[in-house]
Amino acid sequence: MRRALEQKGHRVTAVDPQAVSYLMENDGWLDNFDLIVARGRSWGLLCMLAWAESRDALTINRKQAIAGVYNKADMSVDLAAGNIRTPRTFFGSVAALAKQITADCYPVILKPIFGDNCRGLVVVASPEEMTNIDWPEPVAIAQTYLPTDGYDLKLYGIGDQVWAVRKPSPFNKRNEADGSESRAGVIPITPELEDLGRRCGSIFGLELYGVDCIETDHGPLVIEINDFPNYTGVPEADERLADYAISRAVERRSS
Repeated sequence: MRRALEQKGHRVTAVDPQAVSYLMENDGWLDNFDLIVARGRSWGLLCMLAWAESRDALTINRKQAIAGVYNKADMSVDLAAGNIRTPRTFFGSVAALAKQITADCYPVILKPIFGDNCRGLVVVASPEEMTNIDWPEPVAIAQTYLPTDGYDLKLYGIGDQVWAVRKPSPFNKRNEADGSESRAGVIPITPELEDLGRRCGSIFGLELYGVDCIETDHGPLVIEINDFPNYTGVPEADERLADYAISRAVERRSS
């Protein structure tokens, strides 16, 4: 995206919140920016976004939108309130979850409240195994682990545009074993998938986002939402991201 913006003649400045320091009453770092594009979820990044937005700077994605999907417990609450179909999802301490979740719900995936890229996920096969889990945090998300054909469905959103991509599941090694990923790649977007992607983005106020799904006989179920994903497999993703950023900056200038 940065390269595409520069090729179109725009000046791009990268700011690493973990490599800089600022005096709070000095807003000079915001000078000459038409748009701030955030990629990441660190506390430093969220703080700088809040700072920029308090000075009426244009940001993508906004701090509140990123925070809404960074916290998986908050995300699960909002998905349920938005009537988005998900696997059965529980929240609580692991000890309480072991007592509440009945045997017919297993296996389940335990997730940390804050986590990225499958880090910290644990597949638990039974109530007995859940009882003996040494979980490092006070609470967790537990989600029913549903069987798939070895592939997950990813919806990528840039503004109102949505793409669908099938990707090998990180929890299924069958595709690696036989060396076949022939079913992976961009698939035709249906009105139903397009609507699902847009609804998920809208619930959290995200402009750049990904929706992790699994396909079932009764339609897709949403696993989780991510802000500013990698857009792997989306044709000309860099150009599309750059064009969207430019359009938002131009829109702000002309308003």
